[in-house]
Amino acid sequence: MARRSRLRSADWALTVGADRSSRGRTDMTTSRRSRLSTWWWEVSYRVGPNLWVTPLLMSIGSVLLFAFSVYIDRNVELRLSWFPNALIDDSASDAAILVTALLGAVATALALVFSTSILTFSLASSQLGPRLIRRFMKDPVTQVTLGAFLGTVIFNVLTLSAIRSAPGSRLPTFSVFLVEVLSLCCFGLLVFYIHRVASTIQAPNVVASVVADMGKVLEDTAASLQLVLQEDDLEKVAAVVAQSRESGQPIAAIQTGYVELIDVERLLEAAASAGAVIVLNRRPGQFTQVGQTLAWVSPADAAGRVTKMIAETVEIGRYRTLRQDLEFAIAQVVEIALRALSPAINDTYTGLTCLDWLGAAMVQVGTYPERTGGVCDHDGVLRLVVPPLKFDRVLKTAFDLIRQSGSNNPAILIRILDAIYAMAPVVRPEHLVPLRQHAELVVETARSGSFVSGDVDDIEQRYSLTMAALDAAS
Repeated sequence: MARRSRLRSADWALTVGADRSSRGRTDMTTSRRSRLSTWWWEVSYRVGPNLWVTPLLMSIGSVLLFAFSVYIDRNVELRLSWFPNALIDDSASDAAILVTALLGAVATALALVFSTSILTFSLASSQLGPRLIRRFMKDPVTQVTLGAFLGTVIFNVLTLSAIRSAPGSRLPTFSVFLVEVLSLCCFGLLVFYIHRVASTIQAPNVVASVVADMGKVLEDTAASLQLVLQEDDLEKVAAVVAQSRESGQPIAAIQTGYVELIDVERLLEAAASAGAVIVLNRRPGQFTQVGQTLAWVSPADAAGRVTKMIAETVEIGRYRTLRQDLEFAIAQVVEIALRALSPAINDTYTGLTCLDWLGAAMVQVGTYPERTGGVCDHDGVLRLVVPPLKFDRVLKTAFDLIRQSGSNNPAILIRILDAIYAMAPVVRPEHLVPLRQHAELVVETARSGSFVSGDVDDIEQRYSLTMAALDAAS
């Protein structure tokens, strides 16, 4: 009897044993939640890194605020005694001079903000890697700062045009007051923005934030798996995959790019409705091309009923994302380490920092069991297979390139062994074998390198401690 792990949410557990109609209502609710989550991710992912969206919205808001302030100035009797004498003058010429001066100051600061942002992107690309530019672009502080300054410039220009020096003209007191308040707020925001940029551009902060995002990916993945019934029998899943590849209908990709998202719930629902088994050929983060096999469907005559749903639920785009791609988060940290260890930069301490955080990240990954990738419907029938990301693959992504790049650096090799030593008593027993293999690769690299005897002795000593910890955890 195949052993299956029934990981269910609380709502799902309440419906076990209910009739088919109640189960159908639960499926519809889950599907709607999945579609809403997918839609919200699409919006946030497409719009988030765009620097023009928030400034555009805040610019429109400044125009609306000006319309409101003009309405107040024209229809509400304001008393000058309501405002501090140092902020408001009853002379139109003095008000125009004040607004003009603030307009020039805010416009100059806006140019400074744009220049600082471009410099930050340039430093991030050269020092940390071009794949991290999107992280800085979607920073809300950067977007709000640009929007605040741009909106204030627009508001100041509109207010300046509303000031009339003709005799009998009414001074837009409230608008001038808002000009001063908004300008002062912008200058305060500028100080905070500079502090934010100086903090976020530091490699330790970037690495920590990437690892934190990786933790969210793990939590989201675990939460999504609680909504489905997984198949733990590896042999059964392998047999279904082999049968589908042999006799199933291949479904070709209609777009070139990286798999960004797989909506498992909707895909499982489509497979169950069609009475089919869908075996995907790509997991999130892998690259596919037009015409390559994206999935197999068996029986073959059911392919026509699920082809459209496969195209809708497997999102393909230009970039790898952190939505479901755990390996991409690891690769971002590795890229920072590789640049730090390059001859052009030669920053060993940043490389060691990356290894510390990679070790912490691998501890998180190592606490989860290996998955077969099989997903069953409510009746326990295997309907969907998504290629799983194995712990050994993640471990190679984390350490192989750094070990190869730092093969002539004893500190790097020792820190890799330290990371494995820290993982040994924490990870699941099935993950100890790849840890042992990587420890052997490290000591083999040291033995074949041109190190002095003292460095080799240090690495050998650390290797012995690591192997002892792995033996104790076995």
